[in-house]
Order: sequence, then C-alpha cells, then structure tokens
Amino acid sequence: MDTRIWMQESFWESAEKQSVKESPQENAEHLSKDQNENGGNKLVDQKTSLWKQTYENILVGMGFCGIKLNFLLLYYILPFIGILMIFAGLRKLKQEDKWFKAGYTAAAINVVITMISIVSGTFINREQIYDTWIWKFMLLWAYALPLIIAFCFFHGMQTGLKKCEKEADNKILIHLVIWYAVVILLMNMNYSGWIIGIAVIAAYIGILMELKHTAEDLEKAGYVLEEPPMRVSNGKCAAGAVVLTAAGLVIGTIFFGSYHMKWNEVKGPQDPAYEEIKTHLVLLGFPEDILDDLKEDDLLACRNARQVRLQQTDYPINDGEQIVERSEGYTQYSRQYPHKELRLSGIAVELEQEGHWKIIHHFLWNEDPGFRGTEALQLYPACRERNGGWLEEGGLTGQVLYDKKEISYAADYASLENETYDMGQSWPFYESRETSSIFAEFSMPWRGERCRGYVSYGIREKEKDWWIDSWLNYTHQKSILQYPVMTAAQNRKNGSWTDDPVFITMQDALQVLPEGEV
Repeated sequence: MDTRIWMQESFWESAEKQSVKESPQENAEHLSKDQNENGGNKLVDQKTSLWKQTYENILVGMGFCGIKLNFLLLYYILPFIGILMIFAGLRKLKQEDKWFKAGYTAAAINVVITMISIVSGTFINREQIYDTWIWKFMLLWAYALPLIIAFCFFHGMQTGLKKCEKEADNKILIHLVIWYAVVILLMNMNYSGWIIGIAVIAAYIGILMELKHTAEDLEKAGYVLEEPPMRVSNGKCAAGAVVLTAAGLVIGTIFFGSYHMKWNEVKGPQDPAYEEIKTHLVLLGFPEDILDDLKEDDLLACRNARQVRLQQTDYPINDGEQIVERSEGYTQYSRQYPHKELRLSGIAVELEQEGHWKIIHHFLWNEDPGFRGTEALQLYPACRERNGGWLEEGGLTGQVLYDKKEISYAADYASLENETYDMGQSWPFYESRETSSIFAEFSMPWRGERCRGYVSYGIREKEKDWWIDSWLNYTHQKSILQYPVMTAAQNRKNGSWTDDPVFITMQDALQVLPEGEV
C-alpha cells in the first residue's frame, strides 16, 4: 500500500476520534493543519475550491439577473441563465444551513416564474393575461424573490461565520434594500436615462463585490463544502428547464401566436332580390367577385344604388427581380415585380339617397401569402377630418373569407374597432403623440385558398365638391422569427413600414370625385 495514502486514511480515522465533540468548522481547521503537515493538502484544496466555485456561480447569476441588456434577446436570455446558475449553486448548499435551503426554495420558484414569463412572450393576447390578479400576484413574487434570495444567501454565510466566531458586515443588507428601492422607484417612473442607470449598475456591482468578500471571509475561516449527493445532476436540471421552455415557446407560437377565427361555411342568399341587387351593381361597375364576398346586410344597403366608383391595384409582397441594363457608357439598375400577390380594391357606392355613400375596402391574395401569422387592416376613413366634407353614418362591417375544395368559409374579424393609441417610435425628433385609426385584425388559415376580406363603413355628404379620400394600410406578417410576439396591428401602431424583417405594409387609397361634382 502506498505510504502517503495510508497516512491520509490514518489521519481520517484519528481525526474522527479526536473531533467527536468539535464543530464542523473546528474539524476543518484541524484537518487543514494536519494535512498540510503530512503533505496531503490536495484534498482540502479540492473541497475549498468547491465552495469558491459555488459562490462565484451564484454571484455571477445574480449579476445576470440584475443587469439586463436590451440588445437582441439578451434581455431574456441572461436572466434565465442567471437564475439557473443561482438555483444550481444553492442546490449544493441547501443541506448546509436553513438559510441556504430557503434561498434554494426561492430560486426554484423564481426559475418556474421565469420560464412562464418567457413562454408568455409567444401569446398575442398576453396583455389580457397580464391584467389578471394571478399574474399580478406572480409578478409581485418575481420582484421580491431576487431580494429574498440575496438575503438568504447572506444570512447563510453569516451563520457560517458565527460558527467560526467571526462577524459579517450587516451593512450589505442595508445597501441591498436601498438599491432595490431605487430600482423599483425608477421602474415606476419609467426612467430611461443613462446617468442614473450607470450609477445603479455600479452600485449593484459594488453590492455583489461585498457579498463576494463575505464569501471569501467564510472560506478563509476554514469552511469546507462537501459535494452533496444528488439523484439528478445540476446539468440535467438546467437542460430540463431549457427543454421545457423551448417546448413552451414552440407550443405558444403555434397555438397562441395567431388569432382563433370562427369559420363557417358560406351559404348563398336564397332571396331573388339579392340577385337583382347584384345585377344592378355589376351594371354600374361593381366587380362581381367582390359582390359575392359581401354580407347580406351590406348588399341590401346598396339596393337601388346611384353610382359606383372603383380603384383597384395589385401589390408585390416580395423582393422582386433586379434588372441590369448596360448601354454605351452607363449601367442602369432597376427592379421588377413579375409576381404581385396582393390585390387591394377601393369601392365607393352612392346609395339610393343622394349624398349617402358606402365605402368598401377589399383585399384578395392572388397567390399564396406564405407565412400566416397575424394580419391587420388600418383604415383612415373619408370622414376622419373634423372640418372635412363628410360625416360618419352607420357602423363598421366586414368579414374574412377563404376557399377550400371549392367551398367558401367566412368569419368575423378577431377585432374591428376604432382605437386610440400612442405613436412615437417612428418620430425620433418628437415626443410620443396620440392618434386614432380603425383596425381590423385577423389570421388566415394555413391551408386556405383565395384568402380575402373587406371592411365597409358609411358616410354622408356635409358639403358639396369634396373628394372621397379613404386610405387603407394592409400589414402582413411574413416571418415567424420574432420574440416577444407582436401582432400586425401592434406593428402598425409602432409606425413600422417595409424595412421591417417580420412585417410588411402596403398602402392603398380610394380617391375619387363623385360624378356630377365639379
């Protein structure tokens, strides 16, 4: 038998006999002293380094949770990594002290809350979830848990130092409470400045350094951390949390990343009067295929119409093809769009009563729209100007349709209303401004063909010689690659246009002068 190993085994036996009544810290001191004398200090170094590795991981995790970078997805990724590091570290310490065990429990709860928060980012209706008392209760815990974890971690180290007849500086807790109060105050004020923000980050780093010094004092006092028995390793726990979160993101995107439309089979009207109205409107220039998409009430409103004004344009939702033409002395670059997937139509129908009009904005996908997430129609009606020549008459109507196996299906919009909102992100030199417009929000079915729909409203003449000037913005989601999930309507409210990698907006206008007007 190797003599050095025999000496270590003899030491462990004698150490147990001599230290039955001594505390674990006193045992560690004797163990360190005796093994240094016998050349066996390697074992103590390994155990001491386990404590150092553990507290460093916890402190780094606290740094990731407290310092958030609003860049790419780091705002969500770093706190998730941070809480997993804290959880793994306190999991090794939970059997050492009741404070460490309490911190471990708080970290486990925080991991679950963080996972739920990340997955909720794939829900387009998450604002409704955020308004529930359950979410507000969970959010309250999400704010409190980091402070609770830091308190438990400090008190656990403080207890260890007391056993070694040493004291920890309680000012760390005071600094932590003050820092947290300042952060909560700045959050409620929606502060976004750099000066105070940098000071807050510097103060937080200072608090973490104070905690690090306390951990180092505990290490110098002879604290030895044993590797605890674990049925499931920390790596597998972290991997499980990541897999569950990823699965939640996929499920949330598929099932909650678009609107749930209530589709019903379209049945043509049986009353012969509808056919008479259609025939009359077609003679006035109303497109017959669009007539088939109107609700019965909208069609009846056009009975005995006086005139129809139509504007129709096809728009590309693709990058087109670059054309290079070389001639003597120069090269000309241009872009052509052989495929124009989206057709937008504006129709003004003067009703039986003179000066009363029905405005219809219709869309039709001539080709496959590609990815089908959320869609939005933003409408600026002809009666939007207070000093204009038109007044609003009646409410908003419309529906969405698609074909499948030569059968048409229709559904009401997920939302069709006039909304007031703040719009400031697209105005860098101005403060946020309040505006309002009509939004129709919907989603198209994955296997639907000839996806189409319309929005209609009524106006009446207030003054003569006014143009009908009605605008429509169609916003299409062309990619799934976004987080947190934003709807097409939210994208428009932010003022984004064609340079957005996820959404694209096409603008169309119905600008006609009624016949007989000068």
